[in-house]
Amino acid sequence: MTVSPFNLDPQERLSLGENIAHHIQGLLHQGKLRPGDTLPTQRELAQQYGTSVSAVREAISILSAAGVVDARPGRGTLILEAAEQPPSVNLWLGAVTSEGQALDFLDTRQALEHYTIAQAALRATSEDQQELLRVLAQMKDARGDPERFVQADLALHFAIARAAGNPVMVRLLHAIHTPISHVLRYVSHQLIAEGRFGELYVIHERLIGAILRRDAAGALAAFADMMETILVGDTLGLALGRAAPQDAPLGAAFAEDLNWNLTRLIGPMAEVLIPEAASSLGHTPATLTPRDLAAYLNTVGRQLPAGKQSEWQALSDLLLARYGTAEG
Repeated sequence: MTVSPFNLDPQERLSLGENIAHHIQGLLHQGKLRPGDTLPTQRELAQQYGTSVSAVREAISILSAAGVVDARPGRGTLILEAAEQPPSVNLWLGAVTSEGQALDFLDTRQALEHYTIAQAALRATSEDQQELLRVLAQMKDARGDPERFVQADLALHFAIARAAGNPVMVRLLHAIHTPISHVLRYVSHQLIAEGRFGELYVIHERLIGAILRRDAAGALAAFADMMETILVGDTLGLALGRAAPQDAPLGAAFAEDLNWNLTRLIGPMAEVLIPEAASSLGHTPATLTPRDLAAYLNTVGRQLPAGKQSEWQALSDLLLARYGTAEG
């Protein structure tokens, strides 16, 4: 009989939404929940936590705002893959709005992964090794599908972290990933679009092969090559929107970014508000340019309820940094 991770003893029951959100995140970090799992209904969670539906609703809102879950009517509440989590502000670490900040985050991520890679080479169990090979195979199968590659790439790095045997490092990597998720996502898409899938895959294959051979030095050398590859050229500037021409349409990346985040914020009304705000400026969402962005975001903001203004301001600042111009 499978025991649900939500079957709690009476003394473990929580009543506050924030505590419930922390508990669900803990289940995810411990591997009792995995990306792709669907949570029980809000009513079922309320019964299992011994609290009210409103407290559970608050917890789901917190997790949704953090990009941990995707809650949609009729679909339930889905635990997101790390790569699917939309760009968001990490309340502890802040947001990435410049190339300098992105480099600082990547440098910190590199320090953390130096530890996890070296420890995985020393400590990975046979089960860990099989999991690394399984995710590497998913990466190989993703040829021609950048989004699947991004998901497999992140899954592989978190599998390495778990193989290191230190759950705190897994949590730290999750925290570091949140502010730079859009940067890593863009870089992977860009490199694959340039026809460099083979190069990327071979580096990851070298990395995993070295871990399986217990060759920590070889694994770290492969990781160094990987970091050098993703920093070639102006990928960080492009990922942050700095290099976008002022009069070029913002394109599908902006539209998807805005739609995803605004839907999380206000629900289905986003589908109405997004084109209406563009129309008031003489545009469709597809024809907006970086020069129009500040006015467009202000127009959207004026239509939002007072209780959403703080979250909208944080999101608006990120969108301006990523897609706008100094003159915008």
